[in-house]
Amino acid sequence: MFLLLFFVFIMGFLAAIPAGPVQIEVIRRSVNGHLKTSLMVILGAFLVDITYGFVAFFGIAPFLERPVVQSVFWLGGSVILGILGVLTIRHSRRENGPHVPSALLSRKRWSLLSGVSLSMMNPVMILWWLSSLNIFKDIGLVPAFTPAEALSYLAAGGLGLASYLVILALVLYRAKNFISLRKMRQINTALGVFLLLLAGYFFVHAAMSFFG
Repeated sequence: MFLLLFFVFIMGFLAAIPAGPVQIEVIRRSVNGHLKTSLMVILGAFLVDITYGFVAFFGIAPFLERPVVQSVFWLGGSVILGILGVLTIRHSRRENGPHVPSALLSRKRWSLLSGVSLSMMNPVMILWWLSSLNIFKDIGLVPAFTPAEALSYLAAGGLGLASYLVILALVLYRAKNFISLRKMRQINTALGVFLLLLAGYFFVHAAMSFFG
């Protein structure tokens, strides 16, 4: 059991590395000096990831796998990412510089909601939970999956996902003092553009799910 949870934690940690909406939001807040709200984004994402794990393990995943339902999720994610992308670019062009506190970046409730909404609009997490479980079943680490083991599995995987994001936030928060104002503007503009590209990607997926 310990070996299983260790590998689940590592898989969760590695799964969080590829750049996605939550990672970009964590980077954006951390480099602008908002560590607490960055951690709130991570908390929101963690809660949704755990919820999706419950969905995957306890039988209601087929409903979320319907094309129309997935289309709604992808479209919602596209709208949220588009708004965040525009706000990020506008924030990067402020005359006093992106280090100046932004109301949207400094509000903890908004940050928690951002983490929840960005993760909620990404139902791919359900597939991640089910795929990782199947891998461990194939190699014999999960002979019988009891409810208690499911809860332990969810906790280990969720902590793995969140751990990478916390480390990323702490490192970037410390590094912000060594980044010039000009470079900070360039970073924020690049993050905003990346968010807009992700919004386009989500929109294409929404169309494919609906019309496919």
